[in-house]
Amino acid sequence: MKIELNDKVALVTAGSKGIGFAIAKLLYECGAKISICARGKEALDEAVNSLGKERIIAFQGDIGDHDFLKKLVEDTRNHYQGAIDILVNNNGGPPAGDSFEMSEDQWEFAINRNLMSVIRLVSLVVPGMKEKKWGRIINMTSLAAKEPDKGMVLSNVTRAGVAAFSKTIAADLGAWGITSNTVLTGGVITGRMYSLIEQSLQGSAQSVEDRVSEIAETIPVKHIATPDEFAKNVLFLASDLSSYITGTAIAIDGGYSKQIF
Repeated sequence: MKIELNDKVALVTAGSKGIGFAIAKLLYECGAKISICARGKEALDEAVNSLGKERIIAFQGDIGDHDFLKKLVEDTRNHYQGAIDILVNNNGGPPAGDSFEMSEDQWEFAINRNLMSVIRLVSLVVPGMKEKKWGRIINMTSLAAKEPDKGMVLSNVTRAGVAAFSKTIAADLGAWGITSNTVLTGGVITGRMYSLIEQSLQGSAQSVEDRVSEIAETIPVKHIATPDEFAKNVLFLASDLSSYITGTAIAIDGGYSKQIF
């Protein structure tokens, strides 16, 4: 089946590299008009240049800044002269650390960037989706939302909050043709993954490459997803084909998680 997103406007946060860029790229290839944001200008420029600049705009800023989010949505609407149809809430994970050693500032930072940014962006785009009676809200989290990881308390708590919010608004928005789903991300070969592995191997003689191979063997499909492979699943949720799927938390993890529901 060929998915066509012609004339759909898609906003992908943290869309300059990794999973976010892979999603933006695939949506672009299916005809959507793309808006991405990230903190680093160089990565944003590379992302735009690689897609050809025709149907993509980029904004530099921090999704933890409410004023930036307001301007991001407003400028995207003005540029494409229409409401945002597809919102992909993607962001980098908060730092790892002992559950009882996180400072108030670290908690506030994680909640603001990983939870409140989702709540704020959804609130900003929903009025336009209601006018069109169509919309796709896809909230990227991680398996930690259902299966908390040791040493990842900030991620565990904020990711679970996003999943709860996503489920709640699904009931509010369904009658408007708007779906809201959470993606529980498993292993994906990104810079973020390598960074976490390097941190975990401090003081160890094991190489990052060996650890990656070791992790892959624990996954039923025996490999870690590439960003492009992962993005294909998100594309389905962004399309008309997923019109009857809402309020779900979908694990895209190669069968790694132990959850039944």
